[in-house]
Amino acid sequence: MKHNYDVIVIGAGNAGLMAALSIAEKGKKVLVLEKNNGPGGLATSFIKGRFEFETSLRALKGVGNKTNKNDLRKIFDEYDLNEKLEWTELKDAYKIIKTSSLKEIYTIPYGVDEFIKKMEEYVPESKEKLTSFFELSKEVYNAVKYIQSEDKVNLDYLKENFPNFAIVSTYSLQTVLDKLKFSQKLQELLSSYWINFASSTININFVDYVFSFYELLVNKAYIPQNRSLELSYVIERKIRNYGGNVWYNEEVDKIIVKHNKVEGVITKKGNMYTTNHVICNSSPINVYSKLIDQENVSQYSLKLVNSRKLGNRAMTIHLGLNKSSEKLGITNYMYYLYNNLDSNVEIESMKLITSNTMIVTCLNNAIKDCSPTDTTILNITVIYLGGSWDKIVNEENYYKIKEKLASKTIEEVEKALDINIKDYIEEIEITTPITYSDYYSFPDGCISGYRTNNIDSFLARSLNKDEECLIEGLRICGSYSYY
Repeated sequence: MKHNYDVIVIGAGNAGLMAALSIAEKGKKVLVLEKNNGPGGLATSFIKGRFEFETSLRALKGVGNKTNKNDLRKIFDEYDLNEKLEWTELKDAYKIIKTSSLKEIYTIPYGVDEFIKKMEEYVPESKEKLTSFFELSKEVYNAVKYIQSEDKVNLDYLKENFPNFAIVSTYSLQTVLDKLKFSQKLQELLSSYWINFASSTININFVDYVFSFYELLVNKAYIPQNRSLELSYVIERKIRNYGGNVWYNEEVDKIIVKHNKVEGVITKKGNMYTTNHVICNSSPINVYSKLIDQENVSQYSLKLVNSRKLGNRAMTIHLGLNKSSEKLGITNYMYYLYNNLDSNVEIESMKLITSNTMIVTCLNNAIKDCSPTDTTILNITVIYLGGSWDKIVNEENYYKIKEKLASKTIEEVEKALDINIKDYIEEIEITTPITYSDYYSFPDGCISGYRTNNIDSFLARSLNKDEECLIEGLRICGSYSYY
């Protein structure tokens, strides 16, 4: 049976849902096809025992408050979504713990002035250099905002109003830090957000880093009060209100392409849906190697989608503890645990299965009633680069290695936070790069899209996005956007 649609979206992750919403709102006939039984993609939750665990919820920094709205809140206002959502502001940006023999702990607060003041405590006489850094950061941030707001960028306006932007746009973060003659310690603290880019300071584009880090400090971070699924279902209901369809347990098997143009999709149930426009909330690697017959994929397309390096892989340990976070001594929502604060050193250890680079979140320190009284939800995510799991793990040793690594990781967190975890574990669930690969179809279990570098930056990709539309009517959304 054939059904014709203006647009078909493959994948009901939040990026796919927002793409579908923007199309449905314009009166177009849109269909979202999702292989799993609910929306959200990685932004979802699951229940085990008395606890509802978040798969990936950490923080959304594009929200802002009601009086100082940032991009996400403005978009949600545009579609009347905010009236259905309640946002919780996180207390601090994050806390850094250096876990090597000489443990060091640093708090990263919100606000540029507050950040500079805190850095003065850690690195005396740093105020003047940091002030210069953030003046440059503000100019770069506003330049990117201007570029994002325009269909066609006026280069004369850009040069006149943001004269330093063109100079630093091809610099790495490390280059700028060196030019400003920051001390090693100040460099390490200022660049401590690098883990979110899966690259070290010598490879992270300065504009990419500054835009993200400056936005975090200025606009703060939020999470939905009723968790990530609340956000997904609010968007999904709005799509249906506009006449769109969202169908679950309907996995796409093939995208039909003829003469380099999209003509529809076929699901694994054998259903055919015709359209000239498909948006994939999936990786280009899956799309071009699995969903499209290879005779319809050019060698250039395959070369392009496979030329970039994949970003972070992860092992996440979901812990339900039968003691409150307050009594356990967990004071913050988010912790970054580094063995070495120099990203260029730390990133090498992330290529090993014994990586100790971690992001730890305690949901109770953001949403007090997220678990039963006197309990705690603690998520520990170990970050990897490369295929370290593939080299060591096989069907015979998978569970043994997974449990051994989880036990070691919990011990490392206990030492870093100076707390007792193991005696209070009521529930535990461990997801690995193999889990992310099998369940979410992430290539090699990569959870964060492609890695960027100084030249191949987010900004460069967005400015050249039209050149990377390899098949007419086919687009990618989500963390792999603009390939």
